[in-house]
Amino acid sequence: MTIHRNALLLRVMTAEQRLRTLFAYDRTNRIFSVNLTMQQLKVLILLTRHDGIPSQELTRHLGVTLATLSGIVDRLVAHGYATRTEDLHDRRIRRIHLSPAGREVLTEIMDSGNRAQQRLLARLDDETLLMLETVLTRLLDAARADALEQGVDIPDDLESHSH
Repeated sequence: MTIHRNALLLRVMTAEQRLRTLFAYDRTNRIFSVNLTMQQLKVLILLTRHDGIPSQELTRHLGVTLATLSGIVDRLVAHGYATRTEDLHDRRIRRIHLSPAGREVLTEIMDSGNRAQQRLLARLDDETLLMLETVLTRLLDAARADALEQGVDIPDDLESHSH
């Protein structure tokens, strides 16, 4: 890589980091008013893709012990964001489900983030939005290629849809 390319990469990464920092100042996002730890939020997000997942499998996704997961899920159940059920075929297996309240809080978090993004994008002219679309499409293609090289199974909704 040339010195110019390294400098350009650094400028892009710095600008992106500054943008993330500014997003953290947006107190309209519901994530700042909900009392969840990062691990609890991760569990809720995983449950959107794997609702009814057995506890053992959830520990593998999170990289935590069953005891740690039990504490996380206990708190989510206490908040009303998740439920536990026995497996119909094996009573030793506990399945974790996203409750309607859990789905609602995740929707509120995502919607408030989307509203903030919409406010920023509305400030850009059409030419800039077209450039941004091109850049994001290329970045998405690069991220897909990187994930495939790592052996990640990409969900259908993230498959390539470039035009």
